[in-house]
Amino acid sequence: MRKFKVTRSWIGIVFLGLTHGILEDLMFIRVIVEYMPADWDITGDLFFIFTVPLAQLMTFAITGTLAWHFLGLWQLPKLITFWGCWVIARAIFLSLLYNPIQDIAIYLAWITLWCVLVGLYARAKHTSARSAS
Repeated sequence: MRKFKVTRSWIGIVFLGLTHGILEDLMFIRVIVEYMPADWDITGDLFFIFTVPLAQLMTFAITGTLAWHFLGLWQLPKLITFWGCWVIARAIFLSLLYNPIQDIAIYLAWITLWCVLVGLYARAKHTSARSAS
């Protein structure tokens, strides 16, 4: 039973990482574009410093929370797997839409930043939990 649970959590991490790479665009199209004030230029100059991170964080709030609470995302190997699946899914998805390599690199840099921050948080939380016990 233990082996099945571990296998299921790894499959979940991979699934959520891949899903995250596509869900970002749904958050952008169905949430940000529809509810952002019309006078804000969210596809112009602000796109890579506001819109992309916001869509990623909104999606990460869903997939990251699920992965953290139910699948053990705080463990470094799982975080790296989640990051890798997210990066692969995002790079393939964006390249299929003929995005320039520079734009894809910006997306991947933001993804890496979010995962590094989660890793630092997990390490700090794990260190404080270890020192408290």
